[in-house]
Amino acid sequence: MNLQRITRIHVLIVGLALAVGVAVLFLIVLIPPRKQELSRILGRAEEAEAYAAKRPSVEQNLESEQKRETEVTQKYKDILDHRMPKIDLTDPITATMRLWDLPAEEEGLMARWFASTGAQVSGFAFQTWPTAMPSSFPDPNMRILPPLNWNLSVQVKDFPALMEWLRKLPKAPRFMVLQSVTIQGYHQRGQPLLANVPVTLYEWTGVEPAAVAAVAGTEGAAASPARGAGRGPGMGMPGMGMPGMGMPGMGGGPRGGGR
Repeated sequence: MNLQRITRIHVLIVGLALAVGVAVLFLIVLIPPRKQELSRILGRAEEAEAYAAKRPSVEQNLESEQKRETEVTQKYKDILDHRMPKIDLTDPITATMRLWDLPAEEEGLMARWFASTGAQVSGFAFQTWPTAMPSSFPDPNMRILPPLNWNLSVQVKDFPALMEWLRKLPKAPRFMVLQSVTIQGYHQRGQPLLANVPVTLYEWTGVEPAAVAAVAGTEGAAASPARGAGRGPGMGMPGMGMPGMGMPGMGGGPRGGGR
């Protein structure tokens, strides 16, 4: 009797020990992954709170950038509409003849504007377009003519007049980027002031590749949306990027010789 009772107690003890062991093993196996998962959840919650705290400033920055992009796009459009020659490249012969006449037109335009500024300006010239056909045919996707680098010689009465002349450059009928200004020699009171002003002049054709493709696809029935708009002074935009595409090599040298 006592032996049976002792045996039952031993069995109960062993059973309880096994239950405790299983429970401990269960905790050892399952708790760490749960703790890791809980840590990940808490980390994500903290990141979400941090992003939520930054959201107002991010939205404000995005709004500012969108506004700036709109302003830049509008200035770019203004330059294309008012400060660039319009050249229709859909017909190669007509475009080539237009490019033959362009240097004289552009040189006359800039000469008149330089004279209107009250300064004596020299050192500018436009390159002529090749005359041999069909090698002179322009690329229908050409968006820009070769940039012209001029070392302008500007003579004014004094330093304030030179500063005033520089402030007029963003209103020129063609888009120029100022590189630097160098005053020649020692300027004496009452004597004209002479300065070297290197600039780069850019001329887009005003024809977008997508518009050219549309015209070609309809055999001339579609009109280029970039075509049209008159010439005249517009707002300046120094430092803007200059997109360009391939074109035949320029030849014939600059017009104007000793300008």
